[in-house]
Amino acid sequence: MAEATTPSLSRFQELSRQVKRPPRILGQKTDLPIRARFAPSPTGQLHLGSVRTALFNNLVALASSEGAFILRVEDTDQRRLNKGAEKQMIQDLRWLGLVWTEGPDVGGPHGPYRQSERLGIYKKHVDELIGNGHAYRCFCSPEDLERQKLEAHETGMATVYPGTCRSVTSSESDQRAAAGESHVVRFKGDAFGIIGFKDAVYGSFQKKEKEEDFVIFKTDGYPTYHLANVVDDHLMGITHVIRGEEWLISTPKHLALYKAFCWKPPTFAHLGLLINDDGSKLSKRNASASITSYKDNFFAPMAFQTWLASLGSSRKSQGGPIPRTIAALASDLSYKFTKGGIKINQERLINFDSSYFYSIIPNPTPEEEEILLQNMQIPILKAVQSLDNNSFPSFADRAGHAWDGPKERTHFLAQDDAKIISHLLRTLHSRLKNRGDAQKLVLDHPHYFWRPPVALLTESLATHPVPEALLDAIERVCHQPELWVDPLTPKAATPSSTVSKAVAKVMDGDGAKFTAYKEQRTLATGNPDRASHSSEELFQALGRHEWLHRINLVRDIMGKT
Repeated sequence: MAEATTPSLSRFQELSRQVKRPPRILGQKTDLPIRARFAPSPTGQLHLGSVRTALFNNLVALASSEGAFILRVEDTDQRRLNKGAEKQMIQDLRWLGLVWTEGPDVGGPHGPYRQSERLGIYKKHVDELIGNGHAYRCFCSPEDLERQKLEAHETGMATVYPGTCRSVTSSESDQRAAAGESHVVRFKGDAFGIIGFKDAVYGSFQKKEKEEDFVIFKTDGYPTYHLANVVDDHLMGITHVIRGEEWLISTPKHLALYKAFCWKPPTFAHLGLLINDDGSKLSKRNASASITSYKDNFFAPMAFQTWLASLGSSRKSQGGPIPRTIAALASDLSYKFTKGGIKINQERLINFDSSYFYSIIPNPTPEEEEILLQNMQIPILKAVQSLDNNSFPSFADRAGHAWDGPKERTHFLAQDDAKIISHLLRTLHSRLKNRGDAQKLVLDHPHYFWRPPVALLTESLATHPVPEALLDAIERVCHQPELWVDPLTPKAATPSSTVSKAVAKVMDGDGAKFTAYKEQRTLATGNPDRASHSSEELFQALGRHEWLHRINLVRDIMGKT
């Protein structure tokens, strides 16, 4: 697939143009391109630390001029492959909002992007290392290796591979390999002495001992991570390798391979590891360590992104609004990365999530409307549907037992569920400080979803009758549609004058003496003593058609009593 026509590349470039670039990232000026990659293994669900690594790679690539972010699938460990894991990983990364320029699903000029499809490339480079003397075939059986380790342990020596097959001559090695004798290929770990380097996060790093002769090619014809990632990073033009701290110890091996091939190594940046709030290691078996658990709990992708970015870096606008796009987050990130032991702080995610939803409800983009639909509107509608003909103890306790049994939906809710819920959220925006508040709407304010039961209204009107003058005033204003927000028009403009002021003006001329809120509350909720929102919120949330219905119902009840 040609790079210039890749839709994901165009999207990446569009986002990159929106980024306000910092002067430098990881020691490099941002007018130079950063080609970064994320290379997960399809062996199970994406771990939280892996997702954070993917995000940081995406952000640094976006924040550099002409940068690129590559998705590469490291599927060389055939025994641990999980069917369907690659598809799930791609879906999860797209849910998070990441955008890559090259990958197994979008193609690109440096493919294939699955390592299992690049075996010929690795074999060619392994043969090159054998030919120039930097690697050799090892014919030791697993039993031989175990015996060697045991002997070394018993004599108090390090249990590393002792280089047994180094002495096998090239001709003998070729003959045994040609005869089909099982073998691996090992790289000579001491070829370049003890290698040190400067990590972009951890600074100077050097191991105290030389490398053992490590395996770069397995008996099944697949490369190990050490060889495959070096070859792929070079051939794909990766400029920055950003990965977890656990790979810091292996970087000298990779640098030795770069030297053996006479290649320029990329910049290495190792991210501090995540830990639980109590300081314990974050286990992959912990549900909170999997991205799926956050999707299933309806966290907003941008809130999740912002939270992940805060685990090991910081935003320039600390305490400010949650970024609404990945480009905005790339503009806001400090790119100063923290060393190890970073607590995940779930409470902070909840706060970010609430802040994000609060910021997008009044004026969502089309993408945000879909997020609101999936994360707020559908869960609310499911709660409404479950309570249409039933009542649960928690609902009856909070709404009142008069709401037990079958209920009649409001005028508009019976017509277009999703748009009405959206209208309710926008109208009551200032009340919804937390995402959980939207869920509580159904339990605490049933009058927005169903008409008050006749029995409840009859009981309330017996002690708190509504003046006919108020019914006339509200009815008159209901016939002035320009004062009302149309629930079925999501982007309807907010009226310049309010319904509550118009009603007050009808009642007493200037509104100064109008004090009939309790009677309005009886009309709206069925109960004069129920806690409710302001008059204007009650008017606009229910809409003029529903208020006309309730006025007529109240008149009918009072006419019979």
